[in-house]
Amino acid sequence: MKLKPRLLLLTALIVVGSAGAAFMVARALAEDMIEDWAQRYAIRQVLYQKSHMLQPILREMDLARNLAHAAPILAWAHHPEDPELRREGLRELEAYRQNFHEHSYFLALAGNRHYYMNNADNAFAGHEWRYTLDPDHPNSRWFFELLRQKRDIQVNVEQDMSQETANVWINVLVREGDQVLGVTGTGLNLQNFLHDVVQSDEPGVTSLYIDDQGAIQLHPNRALIDYASITKAATEHKTFFALLESAADQSAVKHALETLRVGERAFITQRVQLGERTHLLGMVALPEIGWYQITLMDLSVMLPLSRFGAMGLVYLVTLLVAMSLLAWSLSRLVLRPLARLNDAMARVLAGQPVPPELVREGSGEMRDVMRHFSHMAGVVLASRRELEEKVRERTAALEHLAQVDPMTGILNRRGMSEHMAAAISRSLLGQGQSLGILWLDVDDFKLINDQHSHAVGDEALKIIAALIRAHLRPHDEVARWGGDEFVAILSWVDAEQLEQVAERIRSAVAAHESLLDAKGQPVQLHLSVGGHILQPGETMATFLHCADQALYRAKAAGRNCYCSA
Repeated sequence: MKLKPRLLLLTALIVVGSAGAAFMVARALAEDMIEDWAQRYAIRQVLYQKSHMLQPILREMDLARNLAHAAPILAWAHHPEDPELRREGLRELEAYRQNFHEHSYFLALAGNRHYYMNNADNAFAGHEWRYTLDPDHPNSRWFFELLRQKRDIQVNVEQDMSQETANVWINVLVREGDQVLGVTGTGLNLQNFLHDVVQSDEPGVTSLYIDDQGAIQLHPNRALIDYASITKAATEHKTFFALLESAADQSAVKHALETLRVGERAFITQRVQLGERTHLLGMVALPEIGWYQITLMDLSVMLPLSRFGAMGLVYLVTLLVAMSLLAWSLSRLVLRPLARLNDAMARVLAGQPVPPELVREGSGEMRDVMRHFSHMAGVVLASRRELEEKVRERTAALEHLAQVDPMTGILNRRGMSEHMAAAISRSLLGQGQSLGILWLDVDDFKLINDQHSHAVGDEALKIIAALIRAHLRPHDEVARWGGDEFVAILSWVDAEQLEQVAERIRSAVAAHESLLDAKGQPVQLHLSVGGHILQPGETMATFLHCADQALYRAKAAGRNCYCSA
């Protein structure tokens, strides 16, 4: 064979070998970098789904927890046969029903095993007692299991008796100390919950939720859900482990579950095999409800590496044209775009936007990857900002609700305690002038309720709250301290000014005649007021105690008057 064909053959072998080697290196580098991105994306997806899923449940849990601690419910639960306490308890349940998302509630009392409920259609108004729970009846087993477990909050998924609908039930124990008095809560429609929280529009992404036994609580495929988990034996559960192909994957997921349970890690990612497809699994604990969220990413959908085959052809054609162009082509077509992609991933991980010029990097499929990544990064960052804003808004709204008395619209005891502590701190640090407190109590308020009804009593509290607020300055605050008592904090006042304000409020309340009884006659209102000016070295406790003593003196002096400490 002549030298030319030999050289051509040798060159061809070198070109093909170099092209093959370069292609393998580039492919391995791309796979490692993109899988690294997939793991980071999986972590973000898991944490986002966690926040997205918890929002509706936490809201219902907070309401159900407040309902379980409501005074009318506790009083009724202690004396379940008392008709007056029953009426008060049902009124409290109806008020909470209007606030629950599904406008429904249930209450099961341990004392007499009576089960009460009402739904969004108010179908059981006047007939809220549905039946008596039977420990031998399968449909009552959940109640006695919850009493046995004594877990304050339990989230459970159950179908109704017709098997046509299902709900995510939020169960909260009604208890006082160690004594369990019953169970109350509400339900979320499973179909709506799956649509709003679990189902994903992202191709190749599946979210599901399991309990600490691995039983599937929520899944886009309702046939896989383990309904009524709390009443089943361990061998009866439909578990996530049963979906895994290998014993090694089952063992790894169980170990991950235990790791999250003891709090060693915040989240876990690993590869698992479901059927013939490899998935990237992300798992995070939801300690608020005792569940675990699992996000499965189908790698064959999320990382279509077969598209890199075209890159091999580009390499081969380029190297066949000229060996001298190898380094330039490799750098231009692969290494530089991948380096930019890696930098962009780091920016996204740090919460920063990707550079706008990234979409112009590379060519062919690589440019598509850049564009898809840029779009995906924009969606992820926008979703993150939106979620953070919603969390801030919800937190502010809940904080506001927790500090405001719903009847009068002024601060409640908690809100006033925080305001008072801050005001005392500023005053004692020399950042404000003298601080005064007025403790106001409605005289003979029980008599108003007894003679004219609680509705008139409630209206009286609203009127008095409005009159107090009207006679205070914008920077002063008033709160309903409890029952028929109000507390006002005034800054920049001395003892004489404090007494003047108190007298104006007391006189305005005494002169008010717009509150009428059932016969259209004015209901007379009077206030006893105690006042005190904060002294150096006083704590909030002594500040309040002095005002309380002053109020006691006003009561002892015949009521409808003002006394100072």
